Amino acid sequence: MTSYSDILTSLPTKLLSAAFPSPDESPSSQELVVLVSTIAVMWSAIFSLLHRYLHPYAMRQQWLKDAMGREYDRVGLSMCQALRVNWTRQRYIEIMLHDWPKMQGIYLQHFIGGALCLPAVLGYTDSWAANLACLGVLSEMGWEMSDMADIVITRSTAVDGKERVPDTLVMIMSIHHSMTLTLGLPLVMKYRQLRTLHLLTFNLQWAAALAISANEYCKTLDLKNHRQLWTFRIINGICFAIMAWMRGIYWLCLCGRLHMRLYEDEEYTMMLVGVVIYILITGFNVMLCIYPFGKKMLKFGSMSYKKIGIVDLDEKDEANEEMVVKKRGGVCASVSNTSLMEKGNADD
Repeated sequence: MTSYSDILTSLPTKLLSAAFPSPDESPSSQELVVLVSTIAVMWSAIFSLLHRYLHPYAMRQQWLKDAMGREYDRVGLSMCQALRVNWTRQRYIEIMLHDWPKMQGIYLQHFIGGALCLPAVLGYTDSWAANLACLGVLSEMGWEMSDMADIVITRSTAVDGKERVPDTLVMIMSIHHSMTLTLGLPLVMKYRQLRTLHLLTFNLQWAAALAISANEYCKTLDLKNHRQLWTFRIINGICFAIMAWMRGIYWLCLCGRLHMRLYEDEEYTMMLVGVVIYILITGFNVMLCIYPFGKKMLKFGSMSYKKIGIVDLDEKDEANEEMVVKKRGGVCASVSNTSLMEKGNADD
């Protein structure tokens, strides 16, 4: 009878053989399930460590609290209304600070998963490149399993779990995770060498990684500052173009190619399940990936400096110098340039 020590000793070898099979071999569904489960545990541990060490840091950073407050004023309030939650500005800041370490982990995970697909995307046709791309699929599966488990645990054990993870968010994340959790294993088992699968995996993961990381940076920008406003505009414009292509046009092209292959191979069950999922994911892409960047690009790209309340740094310095000169000349100048900065709200 096999002991637990023998199982644990042989586990690394089995995991490697499942992740990197030889060209004439194909891992079984059981082997892939064990591999995905191990990856899920790994990502869960990584996210737990990120929260343990980054959460105390986040709670001490005033600049981060200010950034979350600005984000609430820009889009947070409308997001709360869409999620049907009654978060005050302070409560929104608290929840976003709590989830800040997780957001850093999410775009890190997506960058890594997309990077595993790069050799295949760049044209390498050897088995090692296909194995790495399929490992990118399995990595995404593992993270999504751990994320769904985290959602269930948070809602069932935390006192404020259902407030932090409302029903609408559960539905959104279920749609987001549906494709990989249902089609991931069948596609990896049957189409390990299919370039369309590699491109689709890279496309989805790096689009998400770029969008989330860019959005995290944009939260820190003060739109009342002339230079930071233009940085915000440029980043949002670039992200809109990337999302419109990778999560819009190219996504539809790749889905069409994959469906044609499934039809030719008479994989009708997989094809029909895929149709439903692709419709759901397309709606997700349009409403939550493309539209938000387009909306922010139009909203803040068309606003006048006067309405936002911008003070150019050079003009501010000149005004300060003029005030100092007046004071030295015996004139009491009590007007502060900060009043200009407070004029208007970037989100109105």
